[in-house]
Amino acid sequence: MDTYMKRRGRFVLEAAVLVPGICLLLVQLCFFTLYAHDYTVCVHTSLEAGVKGIYPSGFSNRKTEENIEADLRQKLKERLLWLRNPEIEIQVNPVQAEIIVTGTGSFWPAERIEARQKIYRIQASEAVRRSRWLKELEDRDGSALQKRPEQ
Repeated sequence: MDTYMKRRGRFVLEAAVLVPGICLLLVQLCFFTLYAHDYTVCVHTSLEAGVKGIYPSGFSNRKTEENIEADLRQKLKERLLWLRNPEIEIQVNPVQAEIIVTGTGSFWPAERIEARQKIYRIQASEAVRRSRWLKELEDRDGSALQKRPEQ
């Protein structure tokens, strides 16, 4: 009977050490998942908003920056889980647009997200020129993409 109680006591002690450790690992996994999700969302959304905003030609660099920032803020507001109040910095020149999204989350503020994207102005491909959202953008703004010469 005495050895049975010692074994049972050992299991209780091991469980008292293992259960909190496992719980901490699960919490850290949840935090990492939220961080990874928001980082991926920031990268993808900045790329999406940048491509959408850089193609309408005829706008000034400032107007292009404003369009990209408005679209990016709206999309980030809908998609982020952990990051609160992202800081957006956009620099547009005739060759490229650079978008930087930074910020910290509402909990675990020691971790900081910094997502950078460079989008180069190129002649839009046929698939981009025919896409629904680009046509809507052209109709709304009254601008048209320059047509590529037929080959």
